[in-house]
Amino acid sequence: MGRSVALAYVLWFFLGSLGIHRMYCGRISSGVTMLALTVIGGITFPIFIGHILIFIVGVWWLIDLFLTAGMAMRGR
Repeated sequence: MGRSVALAYVLWFFLGSLGIHRMYCGRISSGVTMLALTVIGGITFPIFIGHILIFIVGVWWLIDLFLTAGMAMRGR
């Protein structure tokens, strides 16, 4: 049974900054890394480092717009 590309994009849109779409597509380590960056960025947001981490996750999230379909298709 393969992974649904549509579900992968729904997860990307709603939970993308948490890396849930990457975990769904089988990319567990990068999904956990994305989750960790988001959590640490949220905690350290009052100091400047949090802004940088959230920016990195945001750019990564946008890049995943183009990569998610390929990641989901590879799982089939």
